[in-house]
Amino acid sequence: MKTIIIAVIAGLVTFASAVDLVLCRHQNRRLFVELQSLREVKQGLDQEWGQLLLEQATWGAELRVEQIASDKLSMVVPSAGQVVELQ
Repeated sequence: MKTIIIAVIAGLVTFASAVDLVLCRHQNRRLFVELQSLREVKQGLDQEWGQLLLEQATWGAELRVEQIASDKLSMVVPSAGQVVELQ
């Protein structure tokens, strides 16, 4: 009788352990999929950040050229009346 109880308890513990293992593996797979998704989002954001830095550098260079043209060459932006469109 005692061995039957021990065998039943061992079986239940083994079954509970197997169920827990399956649940842990499922959670690990779900978290891995989420991690991959977040890595893709990060890669997209890194790419966008690089493009924004490049755009910022471009705008900064244009402003610098305008400032140098104004300061060193005494150039000014023409008024609307001075602009002539060619066709």
